[in-house]
Formats: sequence, structure tokens, C-alpha cells
Amino acid sequence: MIYGINAMSLIDYPSKISFVIFTGGCNFSCPYCHNKDIVRKKTKIYSHDEVINNLIVRKKLIDAVVITGGEPTIYGNQLRELIIKIKELGYLIKLDTNGSNPGVLKQLIEDNLLDYIAMDIKNTFSKYELTTGVNIKPLILNKSIKLIENSGINYEFRLTINQDMHTEEDIKEVASYFANTKKLFLQSYRYSTEQLKDINYKTYSVKELEQFQTKYQISLR
Repeated sequence: MIYGINAMSLIDYPSKISFVIFTGGCNFSCPYCHNKDIVRKKTKIYSHDEVINNLIVRKKLIDAVVITGGEPTIYGNQLRELIIKIKELGYLIKLDTNGSNPGVLKQLIEDNLLDYIAMDIKNTFSKYELTTGVNIKPLILNKSIKLIENSGINYEFRLTINQDMHTEEDIKEVASYFANTKKLFLQSYRYSTEQLKDINYKTYSVKELEQFQTKYQISLR
């Protein structure tokens, strides 16, 4: 399930030095995906033991482990078993998810296996298929949102935008989904070298992002 690692990161877990694990595969097919090779499982595969050994060696250097993807929750119990092994080493755990598997998310929360959750919000519920390439019921996404908001765990929601897929009205509507809009972080899409060959979405300027921040009381990243 592990198709990439970053042995040390200063940006993936707020205020913590982290080790990042990338799981392969995803149940969404976003055209602007930043980790397409990992989603397509074209990168090196790492065993659980290999990752655990890396974490043991770095025990005095890092504070936390971030599990991202792809979409980690598609691995269900296999993900849970990996997190248990990591927690036994004393690390904090941050999970990045698209919110499509609230059942898996609920179990991890109830088992006290997560210390931070970040959920990517792709668009307004009505435009999810346009943005992700799949048809997902808003009820599923909203269930994950409420689970996270009521978990008692540190969390954030992230909306990555471009002008072709996200209007200002979309941003306003997405902000309305949350009890605390400050927990919604807006970020402008950034192209990878591979993506520049295939797509050319228009990005929002920093000034425009700051205007959205002020008008809708959200955060920027």
C-alpha cells in the first residue's frame, strides 16, 4: 500500500517535524492530481517493515507521521494495522483523506489512533463529479465533515482551487458547509512539471485569495 515516503518534512504536520507516508491508489480521478504516479502505483513500493524500521532509526529526529496519498482509507483494516504499529513507537499521526470512507474514518477516531485529520474538499457537493471524475453522494462527504468536526481531534479542511473549476460562488458555498470557517484553508492550484504538459487551468492570484479570505472568513495556505 505504500508507494512513497518523505523521511523529513517541516510543512505536512503543523508545528511538527514529520515523516510522510504516501499510499498508492485513489477512488477519485481528479484531473489536477499532484501525485498521479503514486495514484497510478508507478513508484517504488515500500513494505510496512521497511517503513517501521525507518521510523525506529529516526525516533529522535521527528515528532509525527503523516499518512497521505492517493487515498489512505481505501486500505481499510490494513491502514489501521499500520497506524497501530506506528503509534506503538510513540509518534503522533496525521491522516490526509478525501472523506469518501466515513466508516473507516469513524473507526480510526473511535480507536484513538489519530491526532490530526486533514480532509480535502474538492468543490461544492453539486460539482464533485466534475472535479473528481466520480459520482459521490453529498451525504457521505457531509458525514465525514461532521465526524471530523465532532471528533475532538485537531483538524483542517482544504480547498484547492483554479478558475476553470471553482467560481467565487463555489468558494462561498463550500465555506457554508463548516461550523468553523477558519478551519477551511484555501490554496491556489500549483502545477507539477508533468501536469504542465497536459492541462492549463487558470490559477487565482494571491490578491484574489486574500479577498476571498476576508469576505468568507476562511484561512489561506
